[in-house]
Amino acid sequence: MGKLTLSVRTLVVTAAVSAATAATAQQAATSVSTLEEVVVTAQRKQENLQNVPVSVTALSAETLSKNDIRDLARVEMLTPGFSFGKSGSDARPAIRGVRTENVAVSGDPSIGYFVDNVYRSRASQANEPFVDVERVEVQRGPQGTLYGRNTFGGNIAITTAAPEKEFKGGISATFGAFNRRALNGFVNIPASDALQIRIAGLSEKMDGYVKGIDKAHDIFNRDTSYVRASVRLSPSDNFEAILRYSNWTEGGAGGASFGYRVGGAFVNTTTGAFDLKGSPILLNIGTTEGDGIPDVAGKDIGRPISSNPLFYPGNELLQQDLKQSVTALDMKYDFEQVSARAILGRINYYVFRSSDNDFTAVQRNSDAQEDKLSSDSFELQLSSRSNGPLGWIVGAYKFKEDIKFSFFSSCPAIAKTTPNCASPAAWPVTNSKAAFGQLAYWFAPDKFRMTAGVRSTTDEKNISRYSATTDSFQRISSITPTGQSFLRKFDQTTWRINAEYYIDDKKMIYGSVSTGFRSGGFNSGSFTNPLIPAFFTPETVTAYEIGSKNTLADGKLRLNAAVYKNKFKDLQVQNQFLVTTVSGVTTTSAILNAARGHSQGLEVELQAVPVENLNLSVSGVLMDTNFDDYRNAPAPSRYTGVYDLTGNEIPYSPREKLTASIGYDVQLGSSGRVTPQLSLMYSGSYQLTDFNTVLDKQDSFSKIDLRIGWRSANDKYSAEAFVNNVADKVTLNRATFGSRGLNQSYDAPRMWGVRVSANF
Repeated sequence: MGKLTLSVRTLVVTAAVSAATAATAQQAATSVSTLEEVVVTAQRKQENLQNVPVSVTALSAETLSKNDIRDLARVEMLTPGFSFGKSGSDARPAIRGVRTENVAVSGDPSIGYFVDNVYRSRASQANEPFVDVERVEVQRGPQGTLYGRNTFGGNIAITTAAPEKEFKGGISATFGAFNRRALNGFVNIPASDALQIRIAGLSEKMDGYVKGIDKAHDIFNRDTSYVRASVRLSPSDNFEAILRYSNWTEGGAGGASFGYRVGGAFVNTTTGAFDLKGSPILLNIGTTEGDGIPDVAGKDIGRPISSNPLFYPGNELLQQDLKQSVTALDMKYDFEQVSARAILGRINYYVFRSSDNDFTAVQRNSDAQEDKLSSDSFELQLSSRSNGPLGWIVGAYKFKEDIKFSFFSSCPAIAKTTPNCASPAAWPVTNSKAAFGQLAYWFAPDKFRMTAGVRSTTDEKNISRYSATTDSFQRISSITPTGQSFLRKFDQTTWRINAEYYIDDKKMIYGSVSTGFRSGGFNSGSFTNPLIPAFFTPETVTAYEIGSKNTLADGKLRLNAAVYKNKFKDLQVQNQFLVTTVSGVTTTSAILNAARGHSQGLEVELQAVPVENLNLSVSGVLMDTNFDDYRNAPAPSRYTGVYDLTGNEIPYSPREKLTASIGYDVQLGSSGRVTPQLSLMYSGSYQLTDFNTVLDKQDSFSKIDLRIGWRSANDKYSAEAFVNNVADKVTLNRATFGSRGLNQSYDAPRMWGVRVSANF
């Protein structure tokens, strides 16, 4: 494993010293001395976590609440091999060296995001809030057989609470830092034994924690509204249908499209030229503007920047407007030997976000991007119900994404009604079809099983260029096609083979080989810049994993470990190119296929109840990721030449990561219980761009969360106070080269809050 020098023994012992409350070890008001069983759906059916030969972390609804996890952003606090970055409204999760960099509509995310088995195709959809969620699963490694395309690095699978046959409800109010006010709740109504209804909702507002030149310019505020209605129909024991409808809106200022500040540039201090091999200078660079004071070699090449990472220096009042509606139907019928299941989903999605592209208080360049799309998915599954040695599942999948429009603009000022601002755009339509099957056979009953699966996928992408003749982004009828279009197909076969052996009913070892891919796509900038390649091909991965899952000490301890190696080919990497417009110089992104890379590592997860009421959890990761062959990478904007990035670290890949927490239930008899909890995350250093510069490096850091909660003896009432990121450690979680230097975004500072809840 090369640089992986820390032993499993050292990792586990070190982690156990600072152990933490497991997602799965959260207990009710009564004393509990063993771990609860965890159910996951990583193999498209409900199974005990300990019987699934896949690396999965499952977080329960109670765990999400106790750790103030409202969306994907803080899942990394409890999950090995998972990191999270964000710019503007776009989520950029990373799993085992695979991260989502390309967020344009002409490309695809590299981590699958599913809610109730319905795929979300855009990066910003992965910021959907967790409302009345039953479970969050982080499935690590490619999931190309049962889930399919664009699960290149793994999956995030969300399961919402389904209607039940018991009347119940709950409401929760949260108040906290930056004037945070949140109210969420649910009600479950059993109309009859055959029909149940469940309604859940969230309303949340918060002031921005990144400060602007005045209060009106603060960003990263929240203005969230979410509602979901679910109806369950089960007229007989062998049929069930669940219809869900949700509506989500997100307003406010957002966080700027591609970063809210400039972190500096690299300059040759002798000549004043921009040079990646030069010295890092804390300047906002530019060719015409500056402060009039010579900066380098007698030249005025930019403006000074603030050292405060949570300061937005622009004059533009940023805007974010996101709307999503989802209709999903999940139907299942059990025959005597076979189960049939159909999953349908319809999504309508719209997002607008703006940025101050010059990052100064001077009125010059602003950017905006506006996308509107719909997606439809249909999946049909047939699976075995027999208790015999052979188990199987076969299915067919169809997905269509239609980009209704996509605008990018660069003007002195941006609003959704700015005249003559929309630039030519390219709008793709994607049709994807797949057929899949998987067989599992017990060669020795309850001892040795092998599984083999295969999936065949065809992606057809048609992208057209349109000219913007509109005076407003809203007047779509004014958009006319120019006649330019591309059509391309990407065919791929992915497969999986694994074997599992049970030492006894509590200990299992497994080994697997699997493949995955992320679909190819188009660079829309090629319509106006012939130097940019028109399209890029799929990237592929072959993953090897050996693991062990163990339930020990009479159910008081759970220890899971995995060693893996992923081999990447034709990696899709994002590059920046300078483009001159009527408003000045800006950049455009283009995706190129780098040659090869790898990620290898060790992951360990431990949960325990060593004594009654004491809940411990820990995870540890050692990871080594590198580009094995990445030559002729074009220099980012403002720089010249090509670079050999072979040997560089793949971004968002800390070499070591530790999460841990400890919680103890202090029983108060009829007064309920009080639970203090401490959670810790330690991350090694990591890079945020392929160029691995000192300005895009986040040094190693630790974050600590503290919580104390009370729950009544009848479990109806609870109250808690919490402080997240106690030491106020602000970390870099997004960086990319732009026309003014290295664009940056940072994670949230210290947050505190109180929450009161009631159930009925």
